[in-house]
Amino acid sequence: MTKRKVFISYRRDDAAGFSNAIHDRLVEHLPKDQVFMDVLGIEPGADFVKKLESTVDNCDVLLALIGKRWAGEDGTGRGRIHDPQDWVRVEIAAAIRRGVRVIPVLLDGASMPKAESLPEDLRPLVRMNATDVRSSRLNADVWDLTGSTIGALGGKWPPDEPGGKIYAVITSIYALFAGAVVLFVMLASLFMTEVAMSTLLGALLFVLNSVLLLRLPVHHWVRTLTRQRALTIGSIIHLVAFAVMSAGATGVDGVIVFVFGIVPAASLYLSSFAMKRLVRS
Repeated sequence: MTKRKVFISYRRDDAAGFSNAIHDRLVEHLPKDQVFMDVLGIEPGADFVKKLESTVDNCDVLLALIGKRWAGEDGTGRGRIHDPQDWVRVEIAAAIRRGVRVIPVLLDGASMPKAESLPEDLRPLVRMNATDVRSSRLNADVWDLTGSTIGALGGKWPPDEPGGKIYAVITSIYALFAGAVVLFVMLASLFMTEVAMSTLLGALLFVLNSVLLLRLPVHHWVRTLTRQRALTIGSIIHLVAFAVMSAGATGVDGVIVFVFGIVPAASLYLSSFAMKRLVRS
């Protein structure tokens, strides 16, 4: 990536909360000084239009956050977006004119404005492919938007995370462990008249835990988990699953508790701690 700079264009009374969430996620993957959200400190007497155009020109991507009040009703029935001095109009028009990549972001069910409702210099905006960000799935939508933005900058998504080898090994071992538990329960059901419900529930929890640890795309919440977070949660779920399975079993001694309960949970948690240290370093 050459410039790696992003400009977030938004109207404060329309998208302030969304802009902060998007900004915070972007600065997790880009240097903070390369994500512009507000042009502050324009000295008195300066030409703010030229300042905005200059700032936009130094960016590679502009995110145009469009909420339901994006046009900016001014009390006359005509939106502020038609004012040549409107900041939002200046930002987006400058990006379009200078060939900056513009990604329209439709917020909470807002629709793309019609071309005839826009000033001439903003009409190309309606031809650009938009993405949605909804409060009901904010984390997942912002994650996807971050990926689109990084991709538009020429970067890799999802980014490489420190400790990839540690994570791959520990999750693979756990997946084998969960599979072995399921196989054991299936074999037991062939030779026993009845398998305890707690045993079946515990086995199911082990399988679900392995799905979480592998971060399989079964739900947007799982998909957006960091590796370190997945390991931390996984260690807790493992203890719960083992406790559930042990509740309906007889003859569970200290060795079984240590080998199949404490050791796997401790391995997951210590791996999480190691990855946290790697991220900080």
